[in-house]
Amino acid sequence: MSLFARLQALLSAHPSAPAAAGQTPATHAAPSAAAGAPAEAEGASEQQPVCTRYLPAGQVVVREGDPGNSMFVVLEGRVAVLRGGDHGGNTEVGRLGAGEFFGELALLTGTQRTATIVTVEDAVLLELTQAGVRELGKDYGVKGEQMQVAARERLLADALRSNPLIAALPPEVQHDLGDAFVPCTVPAGETLLTRGQPGDALYVLIRGQCEVFHTHSDGRQSAYPKLEEGALFGEISLLRSRLATATVRTVTPCTLLKLERDVFKKAFLGQPDLRGALVRLGLERLKHTIEVMGEAK
Repeated sequence: MSLFARLQALLSAHPSAPAAAGQTPATHAAPSAAAGAPAEAEGASEQQPVCTRYLPAGQVVVREGDPGNSMFVVLEGRVAVLRGGDHGGNTEVGRLGAGEFFGELALLTGTQRTATIVTVEDAVLLELTQAGVRELGKDYGVKGEQMQVAARERLLADALRSNPLIAALPPEVQHDLGDAFVPCTVPAGETLLTRGQPGDALYVLIRGQCEVFHTHSDGRQSAYPKLEEGALFGEISLLRSRLATATVRTVTPCTLLKLERDVFKKAFLGQPDLRGALVRLGLERLKHTIEVMGEAK
């Protein structure tokens, strides 16, 4: 039985959401909190492994960019998935209903929340901490490793949706990449690649924005277009054993998928589809770098 089927079986068997022994069976969120702190923050100090939250419509459950210490299962009602744009404001990218869940990515991988979740009608949510996930494993057979796989699958789905190079790869290569990529969160102002230094990994930018620039010998800088969601970078140094041709630095907090050099060489260097696509991308970027350097003379 799949992870989703197990969760749905759990919910149908316990429509009122099971509470751990000795635990308060339900936590109510005040309706006035809808415009204030997320419901997660309100209950963070409770540290209950499993609890039920009754939330009014318009309640922010989790906020994009915040750290995550729990995941949620929708028991009743619906929630909207919102993502911030480059110029502020949120755009709705989907809705989740009864039997669906969210927040497992931040909980199990240590990354930041990649979306804001808001109730669109009165809703009942089951909130699980790491300890709660372990309880599910003990009582219902929903293992933490399965949750980890689900989190990686969602990350890879984001990469597939936003990066045509990965989307064009054969399914078996996509699957292997999903197992090999490691999710990470990087704060704003962090340098991921430095011009003139060897690169150590291939990156896919899932959320956030990075700036790319070339520093000339006289100290002047030439900027490339910023890297947006779905961008892949680091392939030149990884494939050609060359020093990085540009510096990449985070402009905002970023969530990325990272493929270490040693893992790439061991598992993917001989994959003709992936290697060919990365070579073509690398050649395009080298050509652009040469043009930037020529314009500066």
